[in-house]
Amino acid sequence: MRMQNLCKIVLPAALTLSASVSQAMSDPKAVDDVSGNDIDIVLDGVVNCTDFDAGQNPAAFQFPAKQGFDHFSSRITARSTPYHMGHDRIVKAGETVTVTGKFDYGSILHKDLEDEKVRAYLSGTGKDGWQELGTFTTNSDGKIFVPVDGQQEGQYVLRMVVLGDLTYADAYITAIEPGKKAVVFDIDETLTKSDLEQILDYTGIEAAEARPAAGQLVQEYLDRGYHPVFITARSYWYAKDSRRWLRDTLNLPDFTLRTTLANEQGLFETAQYKTEVMNEMQAAGLEFFRAYGNADTDAEAFINANVPLSDIYIIGDNAGINGTQPITTEGYEQHISDVVLNTPHSGCN
Repeated sequence: MRMQNLCKIVLPAALTLSASVSQAMSDPKAVDDVSGNDIDIVLDGVVNCTDFDAGQNPAAFQFPAKQGFDHFSSRITARSTPYHMGHDRIVKAGETVTVTGKFDYGSILHKDLEDEKVRAYLSGTGKDGWQELGTFTTNSDGKIFVPVDGQQEGQYVLRMVVLGDLTYADAYITAIEPGKKAVVFDIDETLTKSDLEQILDYTGIEAAEARPAAGQLVQEYLDRGYHPVFITARSYWYAKDSRRWLRDTLNLPDFTLRTTLANEQGLFETAQYKTEVMNEMQAAGLEFFRAYGNADTDAEAFINANVPLSDIYIIGDNAGINGTQPITTEGYEQHISDVVLNTPHSGCN
C-alpha cells in the first residue's frame, strides 16, 4: 500500500517528531556477536499446516524480577506508553534466525529505550514452558538482535521483556518445511476501508473499519491451509495496534506481520521494502500462492516476487493495474464466492 499524500508526509512528521530521523535497521548479519546454532533436521517434503494454537496460546509465562532501569533518563522515558515491537520471521526448519526487537515509548516522540537490558524467552511447538535465551542491551536505536537456534517445524513465540519495567514485545517465528504455501495481504485500504483508518486506530479515536468480508477473506485461506502474511508500509510503532486490530476486529491470528523499521521504507521505498521482505521469506522456502493489495507499489512488489499476475488481486482505485486481477467492489463477498471458495487446499498436513 502507498499512503495518500496527507498520511505520507504530514501525519508521519507530526506523529514522530524526533523519531522521524531514526536510521534504517542495522543489518543483523553485520552484528558480529549475534549468532545461533543450526540443528540437524530431516526434511521429508511433508509440509505441516501452521500450528496456530502454539502461536496464540503459548505456555503460561512467569515474568522475571523487575530490576529497574540502568539510567535515570530511561525512567523518565518509560512514563509514557510503550510501543515495543518484534519483527516476525519465517525460517527454514533447523536453521538459526536473528530476530529484531525495537523498544520505544510515547505516542508522539517515540523515544527509543537506549542502553537498557531486555531478556528474551522462547516458547512454541513441542515446548512445555519458556526457554530463556539470554539478556540483551538495546542499542542507540532502541533495538536488540536475538539469535534463535534452529527449531523443528512449527510456530514459536519470542518474548522480549524490558527488565526495567517488565513491558514486553512478542515476535513470531515460523519454522517451515520448504514448499509451505502462503497468501500475502497488505493492510491499509486493502483490509481496511481507507489509508486514514490507521490514524483513527492508532490514536484510539475508533477501531479501523474493515472492508466488508475482509476477515472472512483471510479466514477462508486459513481454512484451506495457507499461511497468512501481512506486509504493511506502516511504521514499526503501529505494530502493537496492528496486531490488536487483526485479533479483535478481524478475529484472525496476528502473525506473520511485518511493519517497516525505518520511515523512509514506508514513505519512499515501499515497493522495494515489500519485495525484500517477500524475497527473504521465499529464501526460507515459503511459496506465495496469491497476493492482495490496493496500490501500484503493492502490485510492483508482488510482481517482483514472481507471484503470477493471475493470482495478484488489487482492490480500489488501482484495481487491475499492470495486468493484475481487479476487484471492483468495495468488499470481498463476491470475490470469495467466485474465487476463494473454489481454491484448492494448500496440501499441508
